[in-house]
Amino acid sequence: MPSTRREFLAGSLGLAAALVTAGCIGDSPGNTDSPTDSPTDSPTEPKGSPSETEVPPPASSDRTVGGATVAVFDIVAEKAVTYESIMGSGGVVAPAGKQFVVASVRSDAELEMDAFSLDAGGESWAAVDPGDEGAQNYAVAGHEGGIVGSPELGGSDDARYVAFELDSPLDADDARIVLERGGESGEWELPPDARETLAASAPSFELDSLSVPDSVDRGETFDVELTATNTTETAGRFLAAAYWPTRIADDDESHLIERSVDAGETVTASLSIDTEDTQTDEGSATLRLSGHVDAEREITVVGGTRTA
Repeated sequence: MPSTRREFLAGSLGLAAALVTAGCIGDSPGNTDSPTDSPTDSPTEPKGSPSETEVPPPASSDRTVGGATVAVFDIVAEKAVTYESIMGSGGVVAPAGKQFVVASVRSDAELEMDAFSLDAGGESWAAVDPGDEGAQNYAVAGHEGGIVGSPELGGSDDARYVAFELDSPLDADDARIVLERGGESGEWELPPDARETLAASAPSFELDSLSVPDSVDRGETFDVELTATNTTETAGRFLAAAYWPTRIADDDESHLIERSVDAGETVTASLSIDTEDTQTDEGSATLRLSGHVDAEREITVVGGTRTA
């Protein structure tokens, strides 16, 4: 979990103690939980992702729109995105035939999400907030602070984010983020790397195997192993979240799996899940896998039924 999110949760909500023991995402999106794999399959940061160390937006990103100064910066394009939610696990959004543009936004005025659009090739896309596991989203694709127009998640000067779900691939030579406010408009062109990503084909993955035990003793850990194959001629990131139900002030605990996979290659990953605080229904619980591949497995938890 990024340090900025920890500070927000502790300072603004007073929930640090609960969240430390709750089922937050095993490690935040963008960081692998602890799935093991060969060095050649280690995750890589997407091109253009924002740095973990916040820096002021460049002056070139400032526009005056409807009497307000607005900066839109750290614009990235990704075929699939990770997200984090307060009081929730977060996970992965990877819809077939779709892709995302995400940017940080800072302003001296309150802005609304529906005032933003992304225009390209004569079409326009409204802003969205990807991901629906947990409560209010805190971060998407490494951009923190909550969606533009949402309640403050930190200080009033903190950056927010704006996100768009687009068709993929998309010829986007003229792609730009547009803000309409007070009868005026401001525009921010997408950087070359983002336009190149939008126009490229996306990888697609097929789940080959998902192995879990039939049963586990409560309080013990169990191993999850999966293999998936990139069925396309395009290299890219494999992203999936493994969800496990917990009973402590949070929704399902999730564990992020992130790998770089060459065209036609197979990715293998494994992770361990603790069962001490597992929420069960008549002694069984369901492991869910969601992202580039989807699956479910039922596991018996021996040692009593526990609910929230």
